[in-house]
Amino acid sequence: MPKIQIYANGLIYCSVCADKKLDQKEVEKLVNQENPTGINSLWQVSKENFRDGAENPHSCEKDGNRLHHLLSC
Repeated sequence: MPKIQIYANGLIYCSVCADKKLDQKEVEKLVNQENPTGINSLWQVSKENFRDGAENPHSCEKDGNRLHHLLSC
């Protein structure tokens, strides 16, 4: 499985499933490489929780070695 997998992508928010070994800066770097925003702002891990109230980041339900991150630009 890739280090990150983008599973939801919007205009100002992006959700990714990432290897648990990656720190926040590594997640941001990989997301910006694979999915540039197209504007001057870069993707950054959001300080907000997910819309459903889940913490950011939180464990992946399918793989305990991965975390879900919410990013915003």
